[in-house]
Amino acid sequence: MLRKNIRYLDILILVIVAVIGYKIVDNYNVYLSFFKKLITIVSPFIYAIIIAYILNPIMKLFEKRLKLKRGLAVGLTYLLFVGILFIIGLFVIPTLIDSIVSIAKEVPNYVDTVQGWINTALKDEMLFTLVNDAGVLQTITSLSSKIGVIIVNILEGSATSLLNITANIVMVGFGFLVSIYVLLDKERLIYNAKLLLSLIIGEKYSLKVLEGLRLYHKMIGLYVGTKALDSLIIAIIALIGLIILKAPYAILLALIVGFTNMIPYFGPFIGEIVAAGVCIFVSPWEALAVFIFLLAVQQFDAWYLDPKLIGGKVGVRPFFIILGVTIGGGFFGPVGMLLASPTIATLKVYYDRKMYKYTSEHKEFVSKL
Repeated sequence: MLRKNIRYLDILILVIVAVIGYKIVDNYNVYLSFFKKLITIVSPFIYAIIIAYILNPIMKLFEKRLKLKRGLAVGLTYLLFVGILFIIGLFVIPTLIDSIVSIAKEVPNYVDTVQGWINTALKDEMLFTLVNDAGVLQTITSLSSKIGVIIVNILEGSATSLLNITANIVMVGFGFLVSIYVLLDKERLIYNAKLLLSLIIGEKYSLKVLEGLRLYHKMIGLYVGTKALDSLIIAIIALIGLIILKAPYAILLALIVGFTNMIPYFGPFIGEIVAAGVCIFVSPWEALAVFIFLLAVQQFDAWYLDPKLIGGKVGVRPFFIILGVTIGGGFFGPVGMLLASPTIATLKVYYDRKMYKYTSEHKEFVSKL
């Protein structure tokens, strides 16, 4: 009788769990909206942690090299950071906005220029016959008429991003203030976070998680922090060269070159093509000169500057880096692209450890492969 009651109780619990699970799945919009609202509420604290994480190396530099106390080091760090933001806001952002507005005004002229090139090219009877027989004449004509819409959509996307940043400025500003207290009391916060982690998942697994986080932190510093310095140098070199070549929108193009340089392997080529594409409407020779110059800068970065700064500390095959960038960009956008390299590098370290252990334990089998 007791066994039957226990069996019925198990069935009842299973039914209750199934009903609750169904209700959760059926009303996922309610829970999704709750989590979205929760993220919006705590977003200033998320910004605070991100800002503190970015500024922590500078603060540590002031502490160790200049032998300053924590409060003074934090104060100097934020003074430097605010100074850089002030310079960017005063000189760079207005120039960027002017460049975007100027390009938007020139879009009709660019479309007419492209259409003129196509019409001139199609006057050649042999080329016209070849294009027509290949069935791409209509596609080319349609694309030339849509190119203006494509450019405008890109510019509108850039303007929307600027508006979104402006809309979130209060949240970021509050996060900026909170980040000061995060840096001032970071050791205590980290210690309590470690204790809480061990309380939730246990000491054994918390040590493994902490080891993984330390490794990931190291890879972020290596791949993102050092790559940011590398891209800043490349952007400055590109800006000087573009000014000398009298390229239009030099500051905007230099920023694009610097940002795309953060994306491994194919990122620099995107910057080169965009810069040359903008310059081609001024002069094809100007576009060619800009492309050759940026290609030379990219080769300098690939063969000298990048290896000098990053080196071959963790060798990851280009295929896996490109795969990581593609997946990261697809799911998380630019942030996913930036974090793709350290993520792949961290996974590679654990993969190498597992493979070394496996091959050591199965030498006979491995020798037969």
